[in-house]
Amino acid sequence: MNDFELTDGELILRPFKLEYAEARLAGDDAENVHWLSGGVSTFGTVRNWIIRNQQAWEEGGPVYSFAIFDAKTGQQVGMIDGNANPAQVEGLEEGDINISYNIYPSARGKGYATRAVNLIQPFFKEKGYKTAIIRVHPDNAKSLGVAERANFTRVSETVNRSEGTLIKFKKLISLE
Repeated sequence: MNDFELTDGELILRPFKLEYAEARLAGDDAENVHWLSGGVSTFGTVRNWIIRNQQAWEEGGPVYSFAIFDAKTGQQVGMIDGNANPAQVEGLEEGDINISYNIYPSARGKGYATRAVNLIQPFFKEKGYKTAIIRVHPDNAKSLGVAERANFTRVSETVNRSEGTLIKFKKLISLE
């Protein structure tokens, strides 16, 4: 896992390491707190999150968290993960993996999230997942756009116990 990475020449996805914690914490803003994390992060919470995710990698999943890097500059620009644990993601079906992403404030609007969503899917297919899911709050226009640009199909709008109303997007995963 230490040297594993996915790349398309523009982006590099690497499993989270403790050395990425400072940039992850610096990328935490009100938008991330509102749409994704639900609380303000500290170095300790980010560190514990990375350690939990490293353990999941070592155990072969079902959570895979990556730091996103711009391949040209080497700058860490965000994070993306897949979670196939139905105890953590309400409404998952057998063979589904939920994709979540966050692009840090200074890197937003450059297409990184859509590229990362497309880049990560063949990895999930190789892990045996059949369907990628993206769940988005209806007021989160930026994230809705990512799902649409990545060619996900809107399949439902549901009320989730812990997250409220979410629009569910689905896409069969291919190796391309």
